[in-house]
Amino acid sequence: MTTDDKKRYLILKDPNIIKGIFLLSIPIMINNLFRTLHDLVDTFWVSTIPQYSAEAISSIGITFPITFLYISFGLGLSIAGTALISQYYGNGQFETARQYATQLMVIAIVIGLVFNVLSYFLAPWIIGLMGAEGYVFDNAVEYLRIRSFELTAIFIFFAFRAIRQASGDTVIPMILGVSAIILNIFLTPLFVIDSYQMFTGTAFQFTINGLGLGVPGAAWATLIANVLLLPIGIFILFKSQTGVTISLHHLKLKAIVVKDLIYTAIPASLGQALTAVGFAVLNTFIIDYGTETYSAFQVGNRISSLILMPVMAIGGIMASYIGQNIGNLNPQRAKKAFHQGVLLSVGIMVVGSSIGLLLRRQVAGAFLASNPEAWELATTYMFFLMIGLPLMAIYQAYIGVYNGSGRTIFTLLIGVARLWGLRIPFIILFKNFTDLGSSGIWYAMLLSNLVIVFVGYVFVKQITFKPKINLEPSLT
Repeated sequence: MTTDDKKRYLILKDPNIIKGIFLLSIPIMINNLFRTLHDLVDTFWVSTIPQYSAEAISSIGITFPITFLYISFGLGLSIAGTALISQYYGNGQFETARQYATQLMVIAIVIGLVFNVLSYFLAPWIIGLMGAEGYVFDNAVEYLRIRSFELTAIFIFFAFRAIRQASGDTVIPMILGVSAIILNIFLTPLFVIDSYQMFTGTAFQFTINGLGLGVPGAAWATLIANVLLLPIGIFILFKSQTGVTISLHHLKLKAIVVKDLIYTAIPASLGQALTAVGFAVLNTFIIDYGTETYSAFQVGNRISSLILMPVMAIGGIMASYIGQNIGNLNPQRAKKAFHQGVLLSVGIMVVGSSIGLLLRRQVAGAFLASNPEAWELATTYMFFLMIGLPLMAIYQAYIGVYNGSGRTIFTLLIGVARLWGLRIPFIILFKNFTDLGSSGIWYAMLLSNLVIVFVGYVFVKQITFKPKINLEPSLT
C-alpha cells in the first residue's frame, strides 16, 4: 500500500474517525504552535524597546487587521482549493485535481503581486485612518510596507498548503512552515534589538547584540524567513511523488476551472476581508480606551491563539476530511467526521482554557510587568477569553464543515454575523449606555461568541453534503 493509499484509507475508510482527524491534525497543530510562538516572540522582543514597550506592541498589533485584509483573498483561494481539489481527489479524478491545483497557484501569484503594490502605497493612509499617531503611526507604516513584499510568498504558501492538505498531506506543509518560523524566531532579536542581556544575575547570563532596527526589524525578519523557503515549496509541488502536484501542462488558465475556484473563493474571501475590516474598526474602539487597553488586548489575543491552536488545526483538517468523503459519495461518513470533530475540539478546549485561567496573570506579566495598568487589564481580558474558548472550538468546527462541503457562503455569513452583527454593536452599546469602561469590550466578545454558536448551528442544518464537483472526468 502506497503512502497515498494509506492516507486515502485513513480518510475514506478507517472506522476510527477521531483517530484519523487527530493524526492528520498534529502537523497543523505543530505549525500553528510555532506560528503563535513566533507572534509571542515578536511581541516579546519589541516590548524590550526602551521606554516604548506598549507603543511597540501596539505598532505591530494595529497592522494585523490590515495584513489580514490583504491575505484574506489568499485564504479564500486556499479554502476553495481545499474544497474542490479534495472532492476531485476523493472521487478519484486525480488529473483534474492536478489541473485545479496548478491554476490555483497561478491565481495566487497574480493576486499576491497586486496586493503587494496596494499594501505598500496605501499603508500611510490606512494606518492614519485607524487613528494611530506619533511613534505607533511611524513604526506601523514602516512595518506594513516591509511586510507587503512577502504577500506573494504568503499567497503561494497558502496555495501550497491547500494543494497538499487536500490529499491528506499535512506533514510537508508543517515542515516548511515550521522551518520558516524557526528561522524567523532567530532573526527577530538580531534585527529588532541593539543590545539585550539574557538571564541577568545567573550563571547563564549573556548579551545579544543586534542591528537595533526596532519594530521594522521584526518585519524584516519575517520577510526574509518567508522568502527564503519559497523555492523549496515550489519544487515540491512540481516533483513530489505523493499527493497532488502541479504541472506546466495545466499552466494556461481554463475558464471553467478559474470560475469554479473564484466562485467558491469569493464568499470565503469576502468573509475573511469583512472580518479584517471589522477588526480594524474594532481596533479603533479599543485604541480609544488608551494604549494600555490596546496592548492588553494584543497580549491576551496572542495567548488565547496559542491555546486555540489545536482546534484551529482540527477545523482545517476537517475541511479536507469532509471534502474527500463528499467527493467519494459518502455523506454519512462526512457528517460523522463533523460531529466527532466537534467533540474532540470542545474536549481539548475545556482542558486548555482551564490551564489558561490558572496561569493567566503570570503569563500576562511576562509581557506587561513593566506596565502595571496594562498587566491588570490583560489579566482581566484573559479571563473572558478563557471561558469562551470552548465556544470558539465549536465555531472552528463549523468553519471546517462549511469549507469542506464547499458551502463557503456560510463561512461568509457566520464571520460577518459574529463581528458586524454582534460584536461591534455590543461594543457600541456597552460603551455608550453602560459604565463598564474597557470591560465592555471583553463582555461584547464573549457574548458574540456565545450567540454565534446558535447561528452557526442553523447554517449547519442547511448543508446537504452533496458534491460541488463535476462527477464526470470531463476536464481532462
